[in-house]
Amino acid sequence: MKIPFIFSLVLAASVGHCQKLLSDCDALSLASKNRAVLTSAKLLVTQAETAAKAQSAAEPLIFSLGGSTRSELGSTDQDLQLSQPLDLFGRRAANRAVGSAGVRVALAEYREVALGVQNEVLDAFYRSVAARQKKAVADGLLKIAEGLFTATKRRFDEGKVAETQLTRASIEVERAKQFADSAESEGRAALATLGGALGIDETELEVPTDTVFVGVQGLSVDGRPEVMLAAAEVDVAEAEAGLAKVSNRPELNVQLLRSPWNTERGYFAGRIQLTWAISDNGRAKNERASARLRAEAARRRLEDATARAKAEVRAAELLLAAQERRVQSYQAILTSARDLAEKSQRGYSEGFGTQMEVLDASRALREVEQELVDARLQLAQTVIARYRAYGVLKEELK
Repeated sequence: MKIPFIFSLVLAASVGHCQKLLSDCDALSLASKNRAVLTSAKLLVTQAETAAKAQSAAEPLIFSLGGSTRSELGSTDQDLQLSQPLDLFGRRAANRAVGSAGVRVALAEYREVALGVQNEVLDAFYRSVAARQKKAVADGLLKIAEGLFTATKRRFDEGKVAETQLTRASIEVERAKQFADSAESEGRAALATLGGALGIDETELEVPTDTVFVGVQGLSVDGRPEVMLAAAEVDVAEAEAGLAKVSNRPELNVQLLRSPWNTERGYFAGRIQLTWAISDNGRAKNERASARLRAEAARRRLEDATARAKAEVRAAELLLAAQERRVQSYQAILTSARDLAEKSQRGYSEGFGTQMEVLDASRALREVEQELVDARLQLAQTVIARYRAYGVLKEELK
């Protein structure tokens, strides 16, 4: 049974120094507000919607007024006229279909941009979380190294161990400090990258360390941008074929006319005018055939995009299950490694065991904790890849 996951974060109560504790949803909300590339894509959607309204608008009411300096030249029953075309042959519906298809294209293009931003933000966010977890590991190991140095110094002062053991303990403290400094630098760099992805100063950011997995069901590849775009292109081509089909249909106008100015007694009358292009020399037929060929080509692209998306989804699901098992395995190993490190350190402090046992246990603990941090990050990146495979766009960016 496949169990997909979405990462959400457990928020802490508050932090000082004007830093904001973020969840992944908070990060996406900030990106939605601050990233100009998203604003640009949204404007293009609005532009497409406005263009669709223009395309589906009714034909205008036309007012005509004219006159000649000499009554015998140019004076007709159209000197004063109101004319209203009537859409009885489907032109407006065809135009509306073209406009709606254009909106779907713009939405697919927006989704492609938004998914790119989402992937960038979530990757930067979870790297920041991993960096903070790594800093916590480094701080814990520094505490163990300092405890070992204190115990070794006491035993050295008591004459129970050689000076070489005190030197070795001192070296471990320095190594632990270097590891902690490196983790601190990586954390600051990760926050700087996250701040850039969100469009804000990283000094305003603080990320949590704990993560919770929440399942999401009922996903499909229909939300992938390339699938949406190919489907929208099919709609566009079919709408244009429909427009070409009605382009040579009759045009009907209802008119209100006044008699020419040179008549002795002016009067008004109504008129219905039907205009029909009997032959367009094959233009509409060829335009319709061209549009149908474009629609067929777009369907083939849609089939290909859907097949590739499903293959990518299967791979993402398999990798997600493997990464989940890996994290669970490391969590079980970590419990044993911590217990071993605590017992060896306590035994050495009480005069039992050797310094080497403490060093080996501490080193094993550091390796397991670091590997667990890496495994969690890889699991987060697998979840992000799964979002990308399905085309999942979180609510904050829709």
